[in-house]
Amino acid sequence: MNNIAVSILCLAFNHKDYIAQAIEGFLAQQTTFDYEIIIHDDASTDGTADIIREYAEKYPNRIKPIYQSANQYSRGVSINKEFFLPQMQGDYVALCDGDDYWTDPLKLQKQYDALQSHPNCLMCLHKVWDFNVSEEAGKPKKYLPKADLQTGEIDTDSFMKLLGGSDFFNEVCYFFRADAYREYQENYPAFAHAYMKNRVDDMPMLLYFGSKANVYYIADEMAVYRRMNAGSWSSHQSKKSSEEMVAFFKNSVDAIEAFHRFSNDQYTEHLNYIYLYFSFNYYVCIGDYKQVLQPQYDCVWARQSPRYRKRVVLLSKNKRVWGAVFRLYDALRK
Repeated sequence: MNNIAVSILCLAFNHKDYIAQAIEGFLAQQTTFDYEIIIHDDASTDGTADIIREYAEKYPNRIKPIYQSANQYSRGVSINKEFFLPQMQGDYVALCDGDDYWTDPLKLQKQYDALQSHPNCLMCLHKVWDFNVSEEAGKPKKYLPKADLQTGEIDTDSFMKLLGGSDFFNEVCYFFRADAYREYQENYPAFAHAYMKNRVDDMPMLLYFGSKANVYYIADEMAVYRRMNAGSWSSHQSKKSSEEMVAFFKNSVDAIEAFHRFSNDQYTEHLNYIYLYFSFNYYVCIGDYKQVLQPQYDCVWARQSPRYRKRVVLLSKNKRVWGAVFRLYDALRK
């Protein structure tokens, strides 16, 4: 096995408590081909780099570490374009952040075989355990995607409808043809830049590759996405101020509009729900309650509680008075 078939790309930053489990999941892969593990530590301050260094010294022919002395992400540097792409040797690319991990030792082999036998697909995805670390132990597992999909190809229209219905596939399961991934990163589309204003890079990949070709899906649970652990995107999102949430929802609306321009409005109808969802929440955040009671938002209201709608109706009649009432009510509940 002299030629690298798959490049595993792992982003790590302050993942001291998790990075070993991620690396063990990479090393446990049983394949008929050779693969490399490229780990980028973005100037962690908690000892993450020391753990990576230990593994790299033990597996020098497998693990290729990249250590930064200054955080590149905060400087706006493209980690993929500047650091991963020059190192990649594989025909395929698998992604996993340093705080997530793989659970199936045959994951890479299954995804490799899937794209080898389905040349019309650029991306392979699979079922993931959506693990919220803040929830009590013993609760039923939640999965991504939420839809009960069967193993096989998903055509472009069906895939875009899944995304438009607010279903999701986490980055821990992404597996691409390397040439297509390189093309995407080297010619980063405008709508992806718009998403990155919110520190979101997974949704633009789904939209880009899902719009370019059919997607192969494997219904096996093969990885874990950790939600709400310290330093994670989900944890960061939960701590945003009201002003930051206004910007988040506005950026999300702009990003979807940018994707419509990219795709020549081919999927406008498919993505209508998530477009209206972000627009709805933007108007709520800026206090334009009358706007969200317009008929076009009925599909969003269908997923909200009747109590919430009553609150918004009252706020739309007198925002100052009812706003004060609800602030007092919420404070007393806390």
